[in-house]
Amino acid sequence: MLSSDGGTNGDCGSAARTRTDAVGGMPAGPPRVPDAPSLDRRRLLRWAGTAAVAAPAAGLLAACGGSSSSASAARKVRIGYVLPRTGTLDAYSAVDSFIVTRMRRLLADGIKVGGRTYPVEILVRDSQSDRHRAGIATADLIYKDHVDLVLAGGTSDTAIPVADQCEINQVPCISSVAPWQSWWNGRGGNVDMPFHWTYHFYTGLEDIVSAYVAMWRQLGITKVGLVYTADDDGGAFANQDFGIPSVQNFGFRVTSPREGFDTGTTDFGAYASAFDSAGVEAVVGVMPTADFDAFQRTIRNGTFTPKAMTFSKALDFQEDVRTFGSNGDGLTTEIGWSPSHPYRSSLDNRAAKDLATDFIGSTGRVWTPVLGFVNALFEVAVKALGGAESLEREAIVAAIREVDAQTIVGPVAFGSQPNVPKNVAQVAAVGGQWAQADNDLKLQIVNNSGNSRIPTDGQLRQLPSGTA
Repeated sequence: MLSSDGGTNGDCGSAARTRTDAVGGMPAGPPRVPDAPSLDRRRLLRWAGTAAVAAPAAGLLAACGGSSSSASAARKVRIGYVLPRTGTLDAYSAVDSFIVTRMRRLLADGIKVGGRTYPVEILVRDSQSDRHRAGIATADLIYKDHVDLVLAGGTSDTAIPVADQCEINQVPCISSVAPWQSWWNGRGGNVDMPFHWTYHFYTGLEDIVSAYVAMWRQLGITKVGLVYTADDDGGAFANQDFGIPSVQNFGFRVTSPREGFDTGTTDFGAYASAFDSAGVEAVVGVMPTADFDAFQRTIRNGTFTPKAMTFSKALDFQEDVRTFGSNGDGLTTEIGWSPSHPYRSSLDNRAAKDLATDFIGSTGRVWTPVLGFVNALFEVAVKALGGAESLEREAIVAAIREVDAQTIVGPVAFGSQPNVPKNVAQVAAVGGQWAQADNDLKLQIVNNSGNSRIPTDGQLRQLPSGTA
């Protein structure tokens, strides 16, 4: 079968036969994924739970590239992007909307692929902060919009279901904004059989642990309490080998009185009591902002007074931290990107500081570490497409594997670093703290042991009395 750019589309015919061999036009089951890891039952069940859009029989040729001369004449590079525009994670939407607008402008003249320049179309779909909806949105992009490449961010709740859909449906995918272990382990990753179609870059738990340990040592802390959600991010944070419990290898004592909690929990009294009894000095964990707010209120209403509260995910955005009022002062977290990072965008040579300034001027919001990673997501995508021999999906995914991009968050090259899977590129993290400044809260870099090229702009402090 010929694709719209004249190439041969490999196994697309077999995929089409798999999907139309069913009653009433519904797919008989997921297609065969050549050269990809076998999918275990847990992942297949998760796929079945998100794949609510059947492949229309009339759309299969287009999904595989099509063959009409009119389609060839109008051929575009179609990039799908799934993000949480609404729902509990909607804080990410301001960043994403800004970057998508920026990318449409930067790519207005098209992308050169295999010696030919194609116009670019970016199709944005809302995950609604829901894993099931993220899967449906991805299926729509694949079978209704016939995208060449899918991008995803906005925590593991978006990145994982999007990547699963792309892997099962043989579509190249690049994701970010989730610890790489959450993405890898949450999908049943196997280093002996790496994923074929899906790739991810972001900070790893080892980077987060190193940043946290460095800050706690500055404060003389030796006892920490762990609290986390019962999801993929929580599972990664609670992992004994590379998660927070691994700080025991650095001389810290860890207390975790319960398994992961369900998001929406409002009573954290058992945690506060256990941490107080164990003499915990720093509370650490990962959870959405609303859960952290409930947790913090429980702590404030009791007698437990930690020296530090160090959390991931909940403290990414200034507008979220502002909701805590004065209790946002002194909270600590990791920073994977900032305006102080010494890197530039490979698309327009804009420095990190310039990107942050543009974002502030356009949206009226302050920078967030997510901003750099979303920009880099498109940088990596353009680098891969530019290195592809054609718009065949196999050609695109082959180019992704070979990506060596110098992005605004730093170098991104999949599988090039020790102790990471072939589908992963790891980005370092430094230590950050929210501080009162000019009658507002500002995220400062207070420890740069993870990357000495990034200057600090604040002095780490113990939580102010009564802040916890």
